[in-house]
Amino acid sequence: MDRLRENWIGYVFIIPTFLMFGLLFYYPMLRGLYVTFTNIGLGGTGGEFVGLANYAWLLSNDLFWFALGWTIVFVLGTTALQLGIGLIVALLLNEVAGRSKAILTALLFSPYFSAPLAGGVIWFWFLNGDYGLVDQVLRDLGVTPPSFLAGTFWPYVSLIVAQTWHDYAYAGIIYAAALTAVPKAQYEAAALDGAGRLRRFRDVTLPHLLIPTVVILALRTAWNIAEFAQPFELTAGGPGTRTMLLSILTYRVAFVNLQFGRAFTVGVAMIVLSMTAAIVYVTAIKQEENLYV
Repeated sequence: MDRLRENWIGYVFIIPTFLMFGLLFYYPMLRGLYVTFTNIGLGGTGGEFVGLANYAWLLSNDLFWFALGWTIVFVLGTTALQLGIGLIVALLLNEVAGRSKAILTALLFSPYFSAPLAGGVIWFWFLNGDYGLVDQVLRDLGVTPPSFLAGTFWPYVSLIVAQTWHDYAYAGIIYAAALTAVPKAQYEAAALDGAGRLRRFRDVTLPHLLIPTVVILALRTAWNIAEFAQPFELTAGGPGTRTMLLSILTYRVAFVNLQFGRAFTVGVAMIVLSMTAAIVYVTAIKQEENLYV
């Protein structure tokens, strides 16, 4: 109460933020959770309480389990590649100075600032089996191109590569900022001690990148779980259901089958995966001092 009396003006100013946050975030989330216990359809049709029937459908649905497994593989693959490529790009940019650094930064980070749907259109134009640029180049070189979007293996690779291309710059931006905060004196001291470039990277650079790495892993994992526009533009979960992600399954159940209760139930599974990443993130932040070497 003493703190409330001393800082009441600050609380008054943040009350609108909490109200809007609750209205735009917590209410829809709680409403969606309630919908998972109903059979509501498009336009509010149905809506009868069905208990755990939607969850029983989810756990007994083979397509859901396939989509869950493929989503985990997709998230792990894209997140790891985004992390690795982002780090490499940041390290390369850290070695460049002057006007050329600004130009290279704009070029290398530009995919991240394009709309995901636009990225999907670009990659569809690259990989399409009828008129795709990659197919035409391979044919001109005398190589029979694989079915990048319609085969049994390459659609998985295509989705991971396309998503990595679009979002690796997020990791690169954070790593580039973290590298500017590394004290130059530590590099100089390591060099005087006879440490080579690889050892300086291991002993000086990496310890300063631990916290940024945890942040990138947690956030990119959550966002890759929810990724929809670019994978949907490329394969729409096909051929058939071969590349069905949880996000695309949610769309199909809601807007093709018109079963919103079941669609929200699939969304709950996505939230559980995202919350796992959030728990890792929060735990790592609480142990921040222990992560520094």
